[in-house]
Amino acid sequence: MISAGPDLSIIIVNYNVKEYLASLLLSVRAARHHLALEILVVDNASTDGSQEFLTSRFPEITFIANSENLGFGKANNQAIRIARGRHTLLLNPDTLLQEDTLVTLAARLDADPSIAAAGCRLLNPDGSFAPESKRTVPTPLSALYRVLGLNRLFPDSRRFNSYYMGWVGEHQEAEVPVLSGAFMYCRTDVLQALDGFDERFFMYGEDIDLCYRITQAGYRILYVPSTAIIHYKGESTKKDHIDYVILFNKAMYQFFDKHYRNRYAGWFKGLVRSGIVVRAAFSYLAGQAKVFAGPLTDLLFLNAVLVLLFASRYGIAMGELGDRYQPGFLIMHGLTSVLFLVAATWAGVHAQPRGTTARLLRTIAVTFAAVAFITFFLRDYAFSRWIILNGAVAAAVLLPGWRRVLALVRRSPEARKERVLLVGMSDRSEGLLQHLEKAAVPVDPIGWIVQDGSPWTDRYCGLPVIGRPEHTADLVRFHEVDQLVFDGKAISTGTLLFILTQIRNPNVGYRLIPESMDFLIGKSKVEYLDEMPLVEVDVPYANPFNRMLKRLTDLVLVTPVLLLGWPMWLAAEWRHRHAPVANVGIGGAGRGRVVLRLRMPYADHRMGNRFRLLSRVWTGSLSLVGAPLMPERGGTPVHYTPGITGLRQLHDAPGVPAQDLDVLERQYVQGYSWWMDLRILAASVRKGLFADRFL
Repeated sequence: MISAGPDLSIIIVNYNVKEYLASLLLSVRAARHHLALEILVVDNASTDGSQEFLTSRFPEITFIANSENLGFGKANNQAIRIARGRHTLLLNPDTLLQEDTLVTLAARLDADPSIAAAGCRLLNPDGSFAPESKRTVPTPLSALYRVLGLNRLFPDSRRFNSYYMGWVGEHQEAEVPVLSGAFMYCRTDVLQALDGFDERFFMYGEDIDLCYRITQAGYRILYVPSTAIIHYKGESTKKDHIDYVILFNKAMYQFFDKHYRNRYAGWFKGLVRSGIVVRAAFSYLAGQAKVFAGPLTDLLFLNAVLVLLFASRYGIAMGELGDRYQPGFLIMHGLTSVLFLVAATWAGVHAQPRGTTARLLRTIAVTFAAVAFITFFLRDYAFSRWIILNGAVAAAVLLPGWRRVLALVRRSPEARKERVLLVGMSDRSEGLLQHLEKAAVPVDPIGWIVQDGSPWTDRYCGLPVIGRPEHTADLVRFHEVDQLVFDGKAISTGTLLFILTQIRNPNVGYRLIPESMDFLIGKSKVEYLDEMPLVEVDVPYANPFNRMLKRLTDLVLVTPVLLLGWPMWLAAEWRHRHAPVANVGIGGAGRGRVVLRLRMPYADHRMGNRFRLLSRVWTGSLSLVGAPLMPERGGTPVHYTPGITGLRQLHDAPGVPAQDLDVLERQYVQGYSWWMDLRILAASVRKGLFADRFL
């Protein structure tokens, strides 16, 4: 039984949407009327300063701060278990309530004990009706009709639009099987008796599963269209596209497997599983189109130029190309393409948005010079020097040209602005903003990162303060930042490197306003905003070419060991098959964390565990040289791939101060080179550091 307490517990899970949530809480204040409310905000490790921002403005909320993103269902359950209200409202943070929403739903549940949950009309920001306001439990057929678009062709059909209950009008009250997880008004005792959401669903699908279990328990779910809310879809779940694809399609199969496993034959379940995998693959490829569009378009133009020049040089009509184009030239097409991609990676053509034309011209020159050099020794496959010379000239025109045409087609004042995140605040900040407004490339400043040790403030120089250094990588992804500008007067070299090694996006540019001109890192280029120097920051470890070379080195060294050693590993695994296997978390929290499955006690199973480590090097989650393999390592000075050995590991010994070892890690990423890795590997072999002293 629920003890006497509030009329309604409102549960909201927040992740990096403090402004939306603040607007929602204001609408809750206006909609409460006579109801006694308990507002529980569960924060899934937001990086936008949500806690400071919200608790100071809304003292009536109970703020539950998680140290990691637990997912939608698990976070809701934290609050469901402690909710004291007669009713509980599960509410998305990117919504707004009408003034009568809460009292209308409370009255409907109070009037009919058989109703355990109710929802209302969901409106899109433009005022249009959102069809997910009322849904049925998905079946393989209803999902198929939706994927094929038949629900849009036959919106009123019971068969083809059963997913959204198309035969029920927008303003028609009805009993429904499923509500949207954005707004679920429930009886608290029923919600707690069902133990809330199924926590196997990280995000997506948990609302369908909960509604299904409510109806299975004998209760009714009601759609009440007499009131409405606004739902800013997706604002609370912005994420990398691959994360969305995996989570959504995993949830769909989890629901099918949980509730329909015994209803269908094995072959049909396999067909459903295959369909979900294919759909996920197509979704992922579509999401990656932007990433590969540039390189693929360059290769298309490059190879088209070579084909046309070949036809022109030898007087071949276009209709005869299929018959007279020699197979040997296909090999040269492949060689030219590979050389171009390697040179483009080295020059950062597809990784850095600024200065692309100059880097592209250097790439073309290197590519065709390499082709000329190689074909000097492979005369059977050689292009004529006429084709090489004219190919370089044509590529130098076409490859930058298509980018210019695309830029003109897309040209608009908003589209041309670079999104800039400012890191560090000082007495130069106001001048920096003024200079950015006059920059040749228009920019859109997003906000500030406040440096460590400085007090939190919501706004600075007219822009919002949105996080601290440890939040930067998430904020860059969330706000789709194009460029970071660091104030060298406010932040240290260590903080700068810490931030740069957290960010894995090669499309982000880095600029530094140095405190003095000797504050330079790596190979730097200096520009000026009026009298203010702006230094382009380049960390060698983050250079795409260096990372590619490092990865190839790992593969070349590890692959033969794995191929030759797998029989011994299998024998060791069989011999110790009953030994316990433990999950050992290494690296930092979040993005820097890797989980290894190792046999314990470690010292008794070195052979098998070493093979496991080398296999993780082969897959790329570890490197031969990298960060220390410290269990649950926190307070990392820089973020880089964990390694079996490394510069810090070479110098780690009793009595060496931790701060000195931190400096070595910063020196590694700051002065990284391929030769440095080879020297560290050689020194590690001499010192016996592959004896696995990290555990």
